[in-house]
Parts: sequence; structure tokens; C-alpha cells
Amino acid sequence: MPNHLASLALAAAAILPGRAFALEDSYLPVDKIPYAVEAPGQPQRLGPLWGERAKGPAGTLLKVPGNWRAPVHAHTADYRAIVIKGLWAHWQMQGGEATRVELPPGSYWTQKANEMHDDACLSDTECVILLINDMPYETYLPK
Repeated sequence: MPNHLASLALAAAAILPGRAFALEDSYLPVDKIPYAVEAPGQPQRLGPLWGERAKGPAGTLLKVPGNWRAPVHAHTADYRAIVIKGLWAHWQMQGGEATRVELPPGSYWTQKANEMHDDACLSDTECVILLINDMPYETYLPK
């Protein structure tokens, strides 16, 4: 098992509540993950692993190109995240750039609902992040 997948498995086992696991075996090979555009004109892609994030509990892979910075945004639900691939940065807007945290593969963070924040893939290669939500989850930009 590649190191980044081993890190994912270990981190997911540590943070996922028991009810999030399927009652039966299920498999989704990495080359079969159905990535889709999250927002028109933006390069990020979402790959659902379990659940439907807009409807309730879900696990979703976020894939973005290297050296990409998201626009300032928020989400309608709290989430947990694990960096699978690349060097990620995450920070709260009320604290500005000074609160930016760099997160290499295997790192974990949480984000509260409706708090404006920013994210960036700092590596030259793509970043892949596992996003986990328990409540319906959508992304929105400031008004």
C-alpha cells in the first residue's frame, strides 16, 4: 500500500465515527472514483466516496492542481479533513495570513460551518484532500 494511502487508512480509522462505516464490504478503486467539477470556472474536482455531501454524512475527495489557491469561502456544515497528497495550507480570514498552517500528507484539520477561510495547494503537483462531513454540506462565497 503506498504511504499516502496507508496514512489515509490510519487517519480515517482514528476519526470516523462507527456509524459512518458500511455494514457490508464495499470497494472503490482509485481509477474508478467519479470526479466531477465543483464550481464552473474553477479547477477543483470532487470524488464522492460514501454518502452525498449535500444531503448528509459523506466522505469526499477534493483534487486541485498544484500551486492553486481557492477563493475565500465557507461551508454550510462543519467538516474534518485529511491531506492525502501534496502540501496544503489552510487559514481563517479573521486572523489573516498569520494564522495560515501548512499541512503535509497525513495532516488533519477541522473547520466550523459558516466561517470564512482560505485554502491553497502549495506543492507543484496536485493536492488531494479527504473531506468528511456529518451534516448537509455546500460551499459558498462571501456576499
